[in-house]
Amino acid sequence: MIGACESCGREDEVVVRVRRMYVTPEAWDTPERVEVADEELWCFSCRTHYPHEAIDGGTASP
Repeated sequence: MIGACESCGREDEVVVRVRRMYVTPEAWDTPERVEVADEELWCFSCRTHYPHEAIDGGTASP
């Protein structure tokens, strides 16, 4: 689908539905934590740079 990326704001991009993931790495005083946000439309560039969960068979990044 062509639209605006809800992460970076670029328009006229091929976008797919994803769920943003907020990752807090484990440390000596903090357990690892992963929070999954609501659905968003993201462009290819944002999907290659930021952790997310793919929706509808797209590819996710760790």
